[in-house]
Amino acid sequence: MGQVTGSERVMVFGAGGFLGARICALLADRGIEHRGMTRSTGDPHRRFDLATGHCYALDTQLGLYKPTVIINAAAATHGDTLALTRGNVVAVEALLSSMHRTANNARFIQIGSAAEYGGAAYGTSQDEQTELRPGAAYGFTKLAGSELVLRAQRNGADAVVVRSFNITGPGSPPSTLLGRVIRLLGTTDTLELGSLEAWRDYVDVRDVAEAVIAVATAEAKLPPVLNVGSGRAALARDVVNRLIELSGTETKLVEGSVHAGHAGSPADAVPWQQADTTLIEKHLGWSCRIPLDQSLQDTWTARD
Repeated sequence: MGQVTGSERVMVFGAGGFLGARICALLADRGIEHRGMTRSTGDPHRRFDLATGHCYALDTQLGLYKPTVIINAAAATHGDTLALTRGNVVAVEALLSSMHRTANNARFIQIGSAAEYGGAAYGTSQDEQTELRPGAAYGFTKLAGSELVLRAQRNGADAVVVRSFNITGPGSPPSTLLGRVIRLLGTTDTLELGSLEAWRDYVDVRDVAEAVIAVATAEAKLPPVLNVGSGRAALARDVVNRLIELSGTETKLVEGSVHAGHAGSPADAVPWQQADTTLIEKHLGWSCRIPLDQSLQDTWTARD
């Protein structure tokens, strides 16, 4: 894992989000100087919307703070195509452009998504060389953002795409399957969800944050893309049934109705995903430490 040198100044965009908040908490735990930026809440001096904010204002933020690492954990996970494009493409371009003008020696870390890969054959693992075939608008826009980062990397920037698989864990937002199920359990006798035939690689948010910090503090030059996942696919139906079991309720599960605003890839378009994490294990010694069942138990225990 990376070594903290004491000279890091980390700027985290999307600090109010599920993963961003966990990254900031981990930076604080490690005593690493950081500034969390969010588009919605908190200190007005730390509020910035990458998709709509003025470039001069962003240049000022970066110019004053002089970050050595910029982490983009901001993203649009649901909404229409315009909202996804602004949150996942326009925002990335804004941040890359500003970095180029004001902090061009910083390491840029983009939180990518397994949705960029799309589906794979049952039983196979997807490594960083896997063909990119997104199955829905979210995946297409996340891929476009990653491609902007990789273009900057090819042009000399110190930039890495951390391609995370399905993030679980305490605080899972309602835009995720687990977050939606957690919020519905106990409020209804019948849980109506889309098809749960999808196999997904679920990885705890705490493990993902550890991986991002390892990338942020690594001294060596890193590969341009690093997968972060558990390396084990699980059937979505089994995951939901385990949450129902943990809830102690008699909730009935009904499949077939996709909820409005769902941005993920449907089971029929992307039936199977499983990460190959060989590369990040080799370069940073990172591997998933929190088993899925522990993640699910912690998610249920930490519910609002």
